[in-house]
Amino acid sequence: MNKILFRLKKIQIKQIVTAFVLGILLFVTQACSSVTAETPDSTYEGGMNQYSDVDPQSKGAEDTAKMKAKALKDKANVMDGSDNLIDRTEENLEDLGKNIKYSVQDAADEAQDNAEDLAKKTKRGMENIKDDTSDAVNELNNNIQATTEDAKLSIQRAAKDAQLSTQRAVEDASNTVERTLQDIVD
Repeated sequence: MNKILFRLKKIQIKQIVTAFVLGILLFVTQACSSVTAETPDSTYEGGMNQYSDVDPQSKGAEDTAKMKAKALKDKANVMDGSDNLIDRTEENLEDLGKNIKYSVQDAADEAQDNAEDLAKKTKRGMENIKDDTSDAVNELNNNIQATTEDAKLSIQRAAKDAQLSTQRAVEDASNTVERTLQDIVD
């Protein structure tokens, strides 16, 4: 009895609910599936295995072909003769020639415009490069002058500092000598 209670306690409610939901889902999907059973066409028509040798999809193909042929024949009869067809073809060819001429002219005009734009943009780019180069040279000269001035000032400061340090060292040495002499005299 303890084993049964232990096993029941070990089963979690989450597992029971999951199994229940999956069972309901399986039942609903099987019940609501849209598969319909069809009976095979078993009429004997004298072919191999007692079925017809004619493809069932091509049964209406002959009728369709006959209808298309009749429509083409009617269309040919509607025309006033072959001269009308030739006239239309000549007109279409003339229109095609005009369209090609206009298309070529448009393409040439567009190419000319693009070439002019490219030339203008190239000239503007060259002017920008020239200006940028000039600005860079001026800035470099200014930087060199500033660096030279900074170096000059640094050297002057270093020389003054060295002079002051030397004077202090001389004064310190002089003071030390004086003290030593005074100590000796005293």
